[in-house]
This record gives sequence, structure tokens and C-alpha cells, in this order.
Amino acid sequence: MLSVRMKHLGKQSAYVQRLMGLLLISLFVFTLLLGIPQLAGAHAGLLESVPPANAELDQPPAQIALTFNERLEDGVFWIRVMDTNKKQVTTNKAQINQERTKLTLDLPNLGQGNYLVSYHVISSDGHPVDSTYLFAVGQTLSNIPTGTTGNSEHLHTSGLSDGVKFTDIIHFISRIVYYAFMLAFTGWVLWLRFNGIKGETTHSVLQGWTLQLQRGFVVAFIFMMFTHLFAMVGDGGSEALAMLFTHTSIGYVWVASLMLSLLGFVVLFRSLWIDLLWVVLIWLFKSLNGHAAAFEPVNQTVMLDVVHLAAASLWVAGLLMLLVLWKRSRDEAIALFPRVSGVALASLAVLVVSGVLSVFIMLPDVLYVVETQWGKLLLFKSALVLLVIVTGSLLRFNHRRNGLSGIGSLLKIDAVLALMIVAIVGVFTYLTPLPTNEPLSWHVMGDKIHMTAQISPNNPGVNDFTVKIWLPEELGKPKQVMLKLQDMRSPEIAPLEVPLKQTDNNNGMEETYGMKQYTYKSRGAYLPYPGYWKLEVRAMNSNDDETVYVKEIRVF
Repeated sequence: MLSVRMKHLGKQSAYVQRLMGLLLISLFVFTLLLGIPQLAGAHAGLLESVPPANAELDQPPAQIALTFNERLEDGVFWIRVMDTNKKQVTTNKAQINQERTKLTLDLPNLGQGNYLVSYHVISSDGHPVDSTYLFAVGQTLSNIPTGTTGNSEHLHTSGLSDGVKFTDIIHFISRIVYYAFMLAFTGWVLWLRFNGIKGETTHSVLQGWTLQLQRGFVVAFIFMMFTHLFAMVGDGGSEALAMLFTHTSIGYVWVASLMLSLLGFVVLFRSLWIDLLWVVLIWLFKSLNGHAAAFEPVNQTVMLDVVHLAAASLWVAGLLMLLVLWKRSRDEAIALFPRVSGVALASLAVLVVSGVLSVFIMLPDVLYVVETQWGKLLLFKSALVLLVIVTGSLLRFNHRRNGLSGIGSLLKIDAVLALMIVAIVGVFTYLTPLPTNEPLSWHVMGDKIHMTAQISPNNPGVNDFTVKIWLPEELGKPKQVMLKLQDMRSPEIAPLEVPLKQTDNNNGMEETYGMKQYTYKSRGAYLPYPGYWKLEVRAMNSNDDETVYVKEIRVF
């Protein structure tokens, strides 16, 4: 009987090891496919740029004006305008308005040519945003391939086509490690205060783990802060670095968090109330440096995030303490198990409720979860939480029915799931929850006619619309060019017709395809609200031959 029992346990252990290996491989593949290759764009979205991206102007603009959808950090921001020789056209510094939502840069009198606008800002949730776009004065831009109207880059923005940058990997590793140590150590402090373990040897083991976790937490925070400094500062040099820590909320939070983390070596485990205050402040500072600080109402979102972190910390640290005791003192682990199990169950319930409430606050449309990498990772994380609930239920059932049997294996599975969730959190909390609109540049080639339609910035409200038509010279000017927009979810509403005006200024700089180009433009609020829109372009030549182009677009 004993040999049969041992063989059964051996098979069970091998099965558990294969299952954990499969879970880890799944985590790696899923993170590679969703977390890194197509990371979401900037948290601070550009609502309007003057002049707009790819504008072809007859007269030079007096200034660059960029309007964003949320408040920006003061101090670390700039706009730079460069000519085709990559020379800055002005040394003037950008200015920010009182609401901190708009940047302006006064320009000298620009000559004919193409110009590149580059800007750097830090959004209110502490994420750097870099972007570039082009405009032309007195000529057309060189032909722009479809979808290349601009280049917006976030700290975590990299596409598979561009290759995964080494710095992106370092950023995510540092955040994952920081989250793991932050959750483990803050929760560990609370469990030490309330676990009721009295064994001297066991207490000594836990104290040793306490010191290592505290050191790891401080080192992980410094590493995370250091790896993100360069993205925050950009190429602003020492001046931007100084401004980061003296004029931005993220700088203040970093300094306060570092001081509090170091202070923990002095004040912790002397007073219960001081310990509780220290832990709550760590969670609060983390919440002030993230999505919670960027959504209204801030008080509620920050409070929800603190509650979320508290529940996660108690669950992660309780599980870690059980694993430590399982190796060192099986009796103490069994004695602690009911309390950890109960707290874990309550923590998971709090995590689910606070997470759902946060999603409803952050997303104007819950269906946006399927539109972004953030949402897809959130769904995957939710699936893992369900697996944790199943594992926890099996643990409680086994403990009641079989005592020690199977608990160790299930604890390991629970730990692997916890690591996967922490890894996902380290990635998706640095992605924007909201989908971002990109300027539209749609080009269609044909045998006897070519068409390009552009919308910039392609946001709800005022946009710049451009339609370009290429026809054989013998056909002359198009007889009619129309642009219509139809709300696909409200077919009873008649299409909006965009009033186009011919504004040809082609000086031979754009590809002609052996044909004559005709350009039509308009500006107005012809995309009045978010939704699914059908874009229809109709072009009729002098022979009354009409070509119709139809494209479905989504405006967030």
C-alpha cells in the first residue's frame, strides 16, 4: 500500500510540475503577443494640432498649438520644429496654458518647404508621450503612404514591425519586479502583525524573510525609477531632469515614495499604527502615480486603487507566507491555512468589485475592453483570477476532507497563477485603458483614377478633411467630388456631407502617377461624436463616370 501511495504521489507531483510549466509558457506567449508587440499609444491624447498633421498651407503659421485630452505635467514639455535640414527653426520655448491642456510655440516667418513638429509631454498619470508629424508651407508634402500620418511614441509603444526594443523589455521587467515586491512586502508587514504565530524558530525564519523582502522592495523601486527616468526626461538633459523632480507630480511622488521606503528600515515594527500608516502611504503613493490619478473623480479612483492594492497585497503575501512555512514548519502552515484561505477569499471578492468599478469609471464604453491591449490583458487577468478562485476552492475542500493531501501541490499552482497575474499587472497598468484615435490617410490606386482621403486628427469634433483625386490630363478637372459621413449605428440619420473646396497647391513635390492631381479640403465638426462611421468618397470625371469609395472607420 505504501509503495502504491508513493507512486500515486509521484505521478501527482509530475502532473503538477507539467501544469505549472504549461502555465508559465502560456504567460510568456500571451505577454509576448499582447503585452509587448502592439502596446497602446499615449495616455495623453492629442485632440487638436494647429496646423494639423500633413497640412499643406499657402501661408506660414504664426505658431504651433497642441491641445490634449487631459492635464499635462508642468515643467517637462517641449515643442521643436525642424526644417528638411533637421535644423530647428526657432529657439523659443513652448508655453503651457493655465489649465495645462494646451501647448503653444511661437514661430518665425517660415519659408516654403516641409517641416517636422516634434513634442514631448508627460501625461497626468505619469507617462511620457513623444510624437512627431509633418506639415508643408507653399507646397505639397511628398506622397505619404497609408497610415503614416504621424508617429506617436509612448514609453511602452513598440510594434512588431518595428521590433521589440531592449529598453521596452527592461521597463516592463522593472515594473513587474517592483509590483511583486511592493505587494509582497506591504502585505507581509500586515500578516506579521496579525498572523498570531508564536513559535520562536518560525518567527526567526519569517523575520529573515522580512528583511530580504524589504531590501528587495527598496532596490526594485530604485531600479524601476532609474529605468524610467530617461523616457521621462527624453533628450531634455540635466535641465529637464531637475524640472522633473521640482515641477512635476510624478517627481514629487517618486521622491516621497523613496524617502518613505527608506524610512521603513527605521520605523517599522515599532508601533502597530505606524506600520499601518506606512503601508497605506505606500499604496497611496503608488495610486497617485498611475491611471487612478488621471480619471475623474480623482478621490474615488484613488480610493478604489488603494483598496485594490490592499486586497492584492494581503492575498499575495498570505500565499507567500504559507509557502515559506510549508517548507520550514508544516504544523504552523496548517494552523495558518484557514486564516489565509479566508482572507484570500475576501481579498479576491474585493479585487473583483474594485476592479469592475474602476473599469466603469475609466471607460466611457465598457466594450472598449476589446479594443485595446489594456482591455485584452484585463480579460486575461480576469480569467486567471477565476482559476485562482477554483484553486482556492479546491484547497479549502482538500483541507477539510483530506487534511494535508494535495495542499502543497495546489499551493504551488496558486503561486504560479499569482506570479502570472502580477506579471500582467506590471504590463497592463502602464498601458492606456482608452483606445486612441490616429489621423486617417486612406489611399486607393486605380487604372484611371487614384484617390486619397485624409482626416486629422480624426477625433470627435473639429477635423481637417482632405480629398485628393488623380485623373488623366485629357479628362481635365473632376466634374464633382463629394465626401459623406454616415453614422452606421443610426441609419435613420441622413449622411453628413462635408463641403469640399478645391485648394490645389501642387508644386510638383508630390507623386503624380502620370496624372493630374486635384485637391479638395474642408474643416469643421463633421465627426460630431464617437462611433462607427461610413466614409464615402464620390468622384465623377468629365465623362460622367463616377467612382465610389467606401470605408468604415471607428472614432473613439
